Amino acid sequence: MTVAVDAQPTTSRGRPRYEGGNIGTWVGFKQFVYLAEDAVLQHYRDRGNGPGRLFHETGAQLSFVEHAVRLPGPVFVDDEVWAEAVPVAGGAGAEDTFAVTLTVRRDGQTVPVLKGKVRVAFVAPHGLTGELAAELAGRVVADLADLRPALPGPADFRPGFRWTGTIPYPHCQFSDRMQHSGYVRDLEEVVHRYLAERGISIRRMLTERNWIPAVTRSQVRLLADAYLEEELHTVFSVDDIVKDVMFSGRMDCYVVRDGRIVHTATGSITHGYGVASGPDAGQVAVMDARTQAALLWDAS
Repeated sequence: MTVAVDAQPTTSRGRPRYEGGNIGTWVGFKQFVYLAEDAVLQHYRDRGNGPGRLFHETGAQLSFVEHAVRLPGPVFVDDEVWAEAVPVAGGAGAEDTFAVTLTVRRDGQTVPVLKGKVRVAFVAPHGLTGELAAELAGRVVADLADLRPALPGPADFRPGFRWTGTIPYPHCQFSDRMQHSGYVRDLEEVVHRYLAERGISIRRMLTERNWIPAVTRSQVRLLADAYLEEELHTVFSVDDIVKDVMFSGRMDCYVVRDGRIVHTATGSITHGYGVASGPDAGQVAVMDARTQAALLWDAS
């Protein structure tokens, strides 16, 4: 195998998936995260270590384990997006960390639309079957839980809105492990379900206010493996309103395995509301007291 990762930046370009154009022609936040993943994957592919080759020659599974990004500008369905992924020194020894920047061209200017970090780990649940590059040797784990010191599992789910569903095949990678992008989709859906539960569903706010949620920050961290067709319990709550124009929430995901609660992922998201259409389309909406009260989770 050739060198897996080095200090040189990787540049690439791509476009958002058309299915992400959920808000008029604006692209939803998970497409930003997918483009960031693509930028990091290109780094490995350029060095002869794409995930397919890595898996088939060594048995190691390239796995995204975290993103933490802010989204300073929109992406539209026809945009061409330039990406730069730069390896970051230090951090957890078993993980590769990248600083990722996405930009687009607006009126002849280069405009950033994503800035943040993406982390990658290498998992071999059934052991290695071939020789790894020196940079990876000794850093492969059997389970994502091995990336962190052993911690006692939670005694119960934390308070909040809880949604339970069976982990579907499209959310998995390497046949049976839930992947990072599955949790990104989970984060998007649990917010949708939470808002409906609180009486301010996305459709209702769109119909009554002409408001649509818009994400400014998101973060997901995988803590332990979850598997195909396990029941995933996702807990979400909004815990802060920022300057009447943004709300921040927290997601935690759990499975119950052999009678024990396993905390498999955690994440956070910051939303604002934008005007969906008309002369003020794209403007930030100021949330009134009633909307803020509905957003904030009351554990009682």
